[in-house]
Amino acid sequence: MISNSLKCHLEEKYGAFTPVPLTGGYTNEVLLLKGSNPPIVIKIGKIFNKDIFNEVKCLELTRETDLTPRLYELMETDETTFTVMEYRQGDNAQSIFDQSNVTISENIYIELGKTLAKHIHSFKYDFNSYGIKESHANDINLNLAFVPEGLINKSKELLKNKNDSKDEWVLTHGDYGIHNVLYNSDRVHTVLDWEWSEWGNPLSDLAWVCWFTKLHYPEHANVLNNHFINEYLKFNPIHLPSNTLKSYCVNKVWKVLNRIHHAPLVVQQEWCKRLAWTLDTDIFDFMDGIK
Repeated sequence: MISNSLKCHLEEKYGAFTPVPLTGGYTNEVLLLKGSNPPIVIKIGKIFNKDIFNEVKCLELTRETDLTPRLYELMETDETTFTVMEYRQGDNAQSIFDQSNVTISENIYIELGKTLAKHIHSFKYDFNSYGIKESHANDINLNLAFVPEGLINKSKELLKNKNDSKDEWVLTHGDYGIHNVLYNSDRVHTVLDWEWSEWGNPLSDLAWVCWFTKLHYPEHANVLNNHFINEYLKFNPIHLPSNTLKSYCVNKVWKVLNRIHHAPLVVQQEWCKRLAWTLDTDIFDFMDGIK
């Protein structure tokens, strides 16, 4: 929570406020400082969480796109970091999706494709990281004790299809999708939660959107993912082999598995189930319909 000294500092700069918890598109503890001028949010995280500093560097790099909240300041104590940033009004796209009609849902996915191609993957890697993480896709630990051996062996086979050439790297969001964007007036106007971003292959973001949609909305996934991929290709016409996309889905699940090796058993079991599902599911069976 916000200490008295931090509260005094913030009120001195931004005016009196009432902290209100926010959800939808945010990780960590995020508070809207209601009444501040300008309207701001503060994200609270542990000092050892390097993802927070990674997000700060991404916000600095992408500030000219107007797609990310403006960063005001980063403060640290011995145990905690406080990221102070602009509050962006808007509706979380997943909330809209869950309540909307088919036309709006399809337009959200069209906007996802356009935004990713034009405003995120347009940042090409020039062998300068600018303080943002670089992909180490080939360095993931595939020998976690809580993952069944059969899943490990099947993963190793699929991961052979992955391409990690730095010549193709772009800025990737890392957890892109309807759950991390704000959507208003028929467009995606803000992308949130850049903590998992890195310089890497653009297929990783494309694969993750399709994976998320197939897992959570299987009855609509083929149509929505088709819209997403087709719109993306209008602005960034790259080659999309299905087996390589599948390998990036597996790779991403393993990244999560590596993050939860100290998590409760029920969380580990759930992600093992998701790994098994990823390995056994034809996530990209819609690709024949790509123009």
